[in-house]
Amino acid sequence: MSEVLEQGSAVTLDLVMLVDSIRKRVAAAESVYDVAEAANVTAPTLYAFIKKERVPTIDTLQKLCNHFAITVDVATHRQVLPSVVRPIE
Repeated sequence: MSEVLEQGSAVTLDLVMLVDSIRKRVAAAESVYDVAEAANVTAPTLYAFIKKERVPTIDTLQKLCNHFAITVDVATHRQVLPSVVRPIE
């Protein structure tokens, strides 16, 4: 397999890594309340998520992925590389 994937290629996704990545993005946000409002989830849900007291539902995970512009097909566990990723020539 080539080390460089074609633009728009689907890559295998580790859901634990995805959840951790989103958790870090939420925690690093200037305002958790703004993220909650923009993603249409509750702030208490996000605070519990940040503290690792709760794991987000698939619906909440999808809303957060949409908010952070992460394209994920949870059903097939694949993430589509964004079109801005260009192969190194």
